[in-house]
Amino acid sequence: MDYSGFRLVMSTSPPSILDPATGVTTPLPGAPAGDRVNDVLRVGKFPVVLSAARCGPSCLEPSEVLVYGDPQNQPWKLGKARSVAPSADESGVWLIRDDGNDLCRLQYVSLLGAERDRGRPASCTTAVRQGIPKGLLITVNSGTASAEDVLIDPATGRALHQFPRVLAVTKERLLLAELTKFSVLDLRNDQRMPVERPVANGMPGMVVPSRDGYQVAVLFGDPAWAGTATQTADVWVLALDTLTWTHAPSMPIATPLKQVAIEWTEDDSLVIATDVVANWRLDRPRWTVVKTPLPAERNQRVVAIAQG
Repeated sequence: MDYSGFRLVMSTSPPSILDPATGVTTPLPGAPAGDRVNDVLRVGKFPVVLSAARCGPSCLEPSEVLVYGDPQNQPWKLGKARSVAPSADESGVWLIRDDGNDLCRLQYVSLLGAERDRGRPASCTTAVRQGIPKGLLITVNSGTASAEDVLIDPATGRALHQFPRVLAVTKERLLLAELTKFSVLDLRNDQRMPVERPVANGMPGMVVPSRDGYQVAVLFGDPAWAGTATQTADVWVLALDTLTWTHAPSMPIATPLKQVAIEWTEDDSLVIATDVVANWRLDRPRWTVVKTPLPAERNQRVVAIAQG
């Protein structure tokens, strides 16, 4: 398979972009320098970088939000936010911003930086997850034992659905974590269907919907495979219309769980980044592997973008 079709934006320090075909890693222009914690998410076809300065050993300042229309050029700057999520039409983002005196607000901003309005009051412990036609998925009390996922009407703040844990959201469906199973909620008719977990051991880590919204890739991590010190990653793909699982080839693999990421390309092939980069289409029997060295200091999210 030709790897000239995509590149990977990575949450390194500073944020960088990797060309798997050549193995060249290039820093993104315009990103803040220094000892910072960086993250990246995809909004439509664009990578959005979040870069936060440290304010203590376990404390981070709100992140600078940078949108890259072209990773070779300077980004559009959207100011600072505690949390960022794509809007339903992927033309902007929802932000949790500081509003002074330990208060915060929820605000919509276009990818070019245009503010719709000042937004509405919100808790500073709220994290935004994803905008969809039916509302905005948020997590209340984020990072605490009492965290819950809520689908709200962003215009009024009214709760539409509330769940202990939403693993993934598409325009029409939610993948929910139950006690022993999963379930899929179809937002078009509020029908909820149970789904068996494909593995007995391992917890769902990264969960990434395909770009067309019909499939979800789930990475199950086992920190002590077969009672050993070996960490393994096991990738499965759930078809949301038929509720059937497809096991990715050659899985599970032994890899440090903090350094494995999964992502979908624009043509809905699956990419895994570990100590190498590999690419797989569900109609093919195996991964195509490129032995490209990846930076060791990176977090678990990458964004695949088309080759310019």
